[in-house]
Amino acid sequence: MNKADHRATKHTKPNYYNAPSFSRLSVASHTRFNLSEFESDIHIFIKEYKIRIKRQQLREEENLPSPFISFADTKVNVTDIDWLIDNEERFYKNTPNKDILKLHYLSELGYVTCMEYSLDGDYIVVGHASGMMQMRHGTTGVVLCTLRNIQFPPKPIYAITFNPAEDRICYAACLDGNIYRIEIPNVTPPSVQAKACIRADPALECLNTQFYGSPGLVSYATPFILQRSGALSFGITADQTKMVVGYADTSIKVYDMVTQESDLTYKVHKLRLQFIPKKLQRMHCGQVVALRCHDQNPTMFASAAWDNTLRIWDIRCPVGCVMTFEGVNVCSNSIDLKRQHCIVGSWLPTEALTEWDLTARKRLNIIRVQNRRPDIDGEYIYACQYWRSQQFNRKGKYGIIGGSGTQCLEVINLHNRYISCSYPAPGTVLAITSYEERIAFGGTAPVFNIVTFHDPKHQKYEVPPEEDDYDPVMSFKDTDVIDIRGSDFNIQVNEKPVKSVILEDPS
Repeated sequence: MNKADHRATKHTKPNYYNAPSFSRLSVASHTRFNLSEFESDIHIFIKEYKIRIKRQQLREEENLPSPFISFADTKVNVTDIDWLIDNEERFYKNTPNKDILKLHYLSELGYVTCMEYSLDGDYIVVGHASGMMQMRHGTTGVVLCTLRNIQFPPKPIYAITFNPAEDRICYAACLDGNIYRIEIPNVTPPSVQAKACIRADPALECLNTQFYGSPGLVSYATPFILQRSGALSFGITADQTKMVVGYADTSIKVYDMVTQESDLTYKVHKLRLQFIPKKLQRMHCGQVVALRCHDQNPTMFASAAWDNTLRIWDIRCPVGCVMTFEGVNVCSNSIDLKRQHCIVGSWLPTEALTEWDLTARKRLNIIRVQNRRPDIDGEYIYACQYWRSQQFNRKGKYGIIGGSGTQCLEVINLHNRYISCSYPAPGTVLAITSYEERIAFGGTAPVFNIVTFHDPKHQKYEVPPEEDDYDPVMSFKDTDVIDIRGSDFNIQVNEKPVKSVILEDPS
């Protein structure tokens, strides 16, 4: 993807908003009355799938245009081969880092827009741009079951979150405005040595795509919260009592998990924005595409929108955010919180990865990677999060990023600004999730990847997590100091005047 494509993508919408077209599907022209006694529907589907694969391979061999995304890896040129060899020498040779699997799936399922490991790491829930949700094995990557069929018209799944308070329950945010409550079925996963599973048969996936107009009923996904505006991001607070949702209409709503009613809404009307100076605005004026709740502080969450701002919120403050940071250009769900730090991945060619200190209330540093190859076409980060490992990354030393510029997934040491490991990706990386040493990622290419990461320099923490020195209680209350970017002014919080403190421009 060149720079012109980057600019076109940013000024319109990210590529994964464009769901795949289903008009090119070839629906089988047979019925149960014209089949022989030795044939069944599944046999017909397998034959059609085989013919389709052969046609696709012939198109690739003849370099003819194809209406589908390739089922095979993209052919690499000489420069890519040189980079792959150099990447192998630097990050793979004589190290435990390796690719566990690179699993291809049907391109009609759409881009992988989000994924999340379960709390125990046994399985992964994957959301696609077509609305399909699948549960895959956490190590082998095989499809265990379909949690939600392809809907028509296709609406992407943008965020998936597990609730620690509910066993085998996860939630998903969809562009149709619904937050779905998904019951994870008690499916016995295959062994680690098993590389195939009957539920992962391509014909079964084809069965879902063939009859997208009237999909079969799946009792696993039920609407939990319904709104008209598209839900782009959400999170569950640390005490599991509130759900915070960011919508495409620039609003953020806080729901009660028991009553499913809205307790708080952060939104300002567009007509009122022209009368509020930019320095005094405490709400988002763009689509809220990224939202992350703190894993230890039950009142704190962060959000980022297409208005180029990162905002820190406290649900005890009903009038707006408590901190505003400018200079970020977030395109998708690429923010993460760890202790008192926030990592942000922006859609920028350079200086795209930044880290913010919430205690000092300023930008901590810009992560300018020192050992990245010089021939990349910008960073352009779409996915960014901390490496989720209680043994090696409890204090947020490592970050994981992926996008459309580097053509790979990178694990970065945030302290010394070095790439600890780089995993080549066949396309743009849109979704990342991790559990201990395993990292799963996917994106625009119809390939699902699971890799392992181990840095020989890091060591296990000797202090248990419950004895850590981090204090999750924030240093301010409703009547304390509230920081926003702007000049000194007085506002009213709970009918008491509060003096604000200027947040200096980090640039």
